[in-house]
Parts: sequence; C-alpha cells; structure tokens
Amino acid sequence: MSDISRIILNTMLYEINNSNTSKSVSNNESFSKLLQSSIGLLGSSSSDCSCSNSGVSSLGMIVTLTGLINQNRIYESNSNINNNLDSNNQTIQINNQNSNVNSNISASITTSVNNNTESINPNMDKAIKLLKEQVGKPYVWGANGPDSFDCSGLVRYIYKNALGKDIPRVSEDQSKVGQAVSREDLQPGDLVFFDTMDKGKVSHVGMYIGNNEFIHAANSKKGVIKSTLTGYYDKKFINARRP
Repeated sequence: MSDISRIILNTMLYEINNSNTSKSVSNNESFSKLLQSSIGLLGSSSSDCSCSNSGVSSLGMIVTLTGLINQNRIYESNSNINNNLDSNNQTIQINNQNSNVNSNISASITTSVNNNTESINPNMDKAIKLLKEQVGKPYVWGANGPDSFDCSGLVRYIYKNALGKDIPRVSEDQSKVGQAVSREDLQPGDLVFFDTMDKGKVSHVGMYIGNNEFIHAANSKKGVIKSTLTGYYDKKFINARRP
C-alpha cells in the first residue's frame, strides 16, 4: 500500500472512530456511505501500485476497520453494563439502609408504646372514681377514712382500697416510694407533694387526676377538695411519685 493510501486509511479510521464515539454516525445507511466513500478513495489512490490485488487490500481494510469498530462497541457495552451494575448495587445498599432505619424506628416506637402502656395501671379509673367520691368529706388530722381524712390518710385509703397497694402512712415517707415523675409526665394516680409549712420538706400530699388538677384533703376548713397545680400549689410543689 502506498504512503498516500496509508494516510487515507489512517484518516478514515480516525474519522470513523470519532464518528462512532460521538454518536454522529446514527444509522447503518450513514455508516455505509462513509465506508464506501473511504474505500473509493483508497482505490483511486492505489492506482500506481504494480500489484493486481487492490481488491484484497480493500477487503483487508474492511476486516481491520470492522475489528476496530467492534472493539469500540464492546468496550462501550461493557462500560454501560459496569455502570448499571454499580448503580444497581448502590440502589440496593440504599434500600437496605432505609430498611434498617425503618426497622429501627418501628422497633423504637413499639417499645415506647409498650412501656407507656405498662406504666398505666388498668385499675386506675376505679381509683380516680373512688377518689372523686371523697370530695366534700371533712378533714381530720390523723383520720384514715372512710368518713374523714387527713392528706396522707386520703391517698393511702385510695391506693389500698382501689389498687390493692399499701403505701406509707406519712406524706414525707410517701414522697420516697415508687418512681420519680416530672411535672411534664404526670399521669392520673400519681402523688404530688408540697411544702406547705415552708420548712424545706414535704408536709402535704394530693393525688393527680389529670388536666393539671389534683384532689387532696386540704385542711379543716376546706376538707377534701379539687385544686389545680397553679398559683399557691405551683410555688409549694416539691416533687411527684408513682407508687
């Protein structure tokens, strides 16, 4: 093959490779025209060759050209497959991570609900009902009911008769049993304690009924009443317990 033919062949291969890479050769017809035109150039430029096998040279060129194009297509195909595999693998990993996160959230919510359910005594409605029935009865220091009460005698009476639980008799001792409860987590049945004598310690107790309200045996003038955890009792509040 002459030097001119080699130049034309190299140019043709370069242009065809660029066309295939950039996707400018979009169909078989365009590709065929380019191939035929290039082969024609080779035939015309190889007329000074003394050998008579110009057809064989064209065939060899076509085989070489086809091999190069197929190699390029195989490379692109493998690249697309690898990209798809990487993308699918990342998607699977993300889905697995989301699944684990959802499972953890679900388990956390279930545990929280179960804990809250277990902390509520199913007999508490009965206890609150019995407590409300005592409103209006007189306060008598040291009385344990059922006709009169002092503050600690009242809550002890409710816990024993409605909930079957015996708690200490004196309010200061009652403030040390069971589970400590914050103001924000109060539930019906929790005991609320106050320093009504300004001595820095518990001297009064009531039973929480919800809606920031509690029932207690207040004093000899008021007897058993319902009050709110505001104003005076908000200032005197010390702590709360769940026996």
